[in-house]
Order: sequence, then C-alpha cells, then structure tokens
Amino acid sequence: MAEETGSVRITNAQVYEKLMEINAVQIEMVAELRNLKSMPDRVAVVEQELARLKVIAGLSYAVFTAVLVGVVTAVLRLVN
Repeated sequence: MAEETGSVRITNAQVYEKLMEINAVQIEMVAELRNLKSMPDRVAVVEQELARLKVIAGLSYAVFTAVLVGVVTAVLRLVN
C-alpha cells in the first residue's frame, strides 16, 4: 500500500488568486479577438494599396523603357 507522505492544502485565497489570473488572461484574449475582427478590412486595404503600387510600377517601367529607347535612337542617329 502506498504511504501518504504529506497532504496538500489549498485555501480559498489560493483558489481566488488563480481565478483572478485566469480572468486577466481571458480579458487579454477577448481584446486580441476584438482586434482580429477588423483584420479582413485591414487586409483588403493592404491589397488595394499593393494593386495601386503594381500599376504605378508598371507605368514607371513603361516610361523608363520609352525614355531608354528614345535615348538609344537619338544616339544611333547621331552616330550615323
């Protein structure tokens, strides 16, 4: 038979302290979940901004290419 080496005593104060810790953690979790509600809206804004930047980058490359072709053409006409 197993011997009893000691007893564990849990007081009401200890239970109350643990409950208050759990309550604090739950409050933090609720706050984080509330922030996650707006996540789809924030992601949509980021996607719109990325699409706008993609268009701007495309236009920039087109202008750069046109200027480069113009410069090369001008240099070739000067050489000939």
